Amino acid sequence: MDLNGERVDFSGGRGYIEKDWGHSFPSAYIWIQSNHFDTPNTSFKASVARIPWLTGSFTGFISGLWFNKTLYSFTTYNKSSIKRLIVNESYTEIEFVNPHCRLVVKSRSDTPAPLASPVTGLMGGRIEESMTSEVYLQLTDMKNDTLIFSGTGGNACIGISGPTETLVPR
Repeated sequence: MDLNGERVDFSGGRGYIEKDWGHSFPSAYIWIQSNHFDTPNTSFKASVARIPWLTGSFTGFISGLWFNKTLYSFTTYNKSSIKRLIVNESYTEIEFVNPHCRLVVKSRSDTPAPLASPVTGLMGGRIEESMTSEVYLQLTDMKNDTLIFSGTGGNACIGISGPTETLVPR
């Protein structure tokens, strides 16, 4: 890739990209992502958001841990649930459970930076995300209560916005 007339080589690098199909951000959300774990080729992403639906809204989530060439997924649509959610400006703890595994996520947010965000289709809003935070993960096999993965991801990106108390499972 060329950037300002200089060749930039991303070979062997790791990245993250996503697409927001809506025209505004959810009213409340938590977003955490890191590719920087001590264990090579490990990546993590989680988002929990208040999703507008028909005449109301619901808490939806999608989380995945790529470890040891396996994707461990925890989503609203694969029979997973959120058993615990604690969130404030600088600390988040989420416990995801699917039929096979438990994933505990603990993160500490560093100083956030303001970013543009969509509001009714235009990039007129502002959100704040930290890109220098840490996230700690613990993945357990529930069948035999064995630890599959435990580690801390650096350079974690964390965004927390809106009335997060609306995300807490009931």
